[in-house]
Amino acid sequence: MKTQSSGLFLIILLLTMVVATMSARAAGNQFSYQLPANLSLLISDSHFDSNGKLQLSVILQSTLGNLSDLEIYFDSSKDLKVLTNLRTLKNLKPGSVRKIRILASKTGQQPDEIGSWVKVGVKYLPDYDAIVAMASDAEKYPDQFERQKLLELAQSNAQKEARYSDAIRFFADQAGSKK
Repeated sequence: MKTQSSGLFLIILLLTMVVATMSARAAGNQFSYQLPANLSLLISDSHFDSNGKLQLSVILQSTLGNLSDLEIYFDSSKDLKVLTNLRTLKNLKPGSVRKIRILASKTGQQPDEIGSWVKVGVKYLPDYDAIVAMASDAEKYPDQFERQKLLELAQSNAQKEARYSDAIRFFADQAGSKK
């Protein structure tokens, strides 16, 4: 009886070790670095004015290097129409802040399934040298294999002159009313 229970114990122990090893491998395979952030988008002010139009202020700031050829575009749920035209900026230098005001009016239609919203998107050319320099930092990216993958991706994007994009969505129910 003693050998049967110790045999069962060994089987359970081995199964536990196999499961733990598989879980560790799965977690290890999910680990990877992301390219560093280049752009910060923030809604700094939002309200409905006395005419019922939604007014937003969006702050754009470079968080890594000199961004160039920025194209700022807008989208919205079907119950809102953005009246602000597409904007372009030649560049956005590190630490500089740009504020863009957006105006949207109600269309009379119903909001979509997620509500009333305005999306602000930006397509731009990042500062590839700054990305590569950041991705080369062994203190910020200590895993050599993952750091190398990140560097290869950054260098490949630089060769292709790939445009990056970021976006922020604002839900109109978060807006205040102008006093």
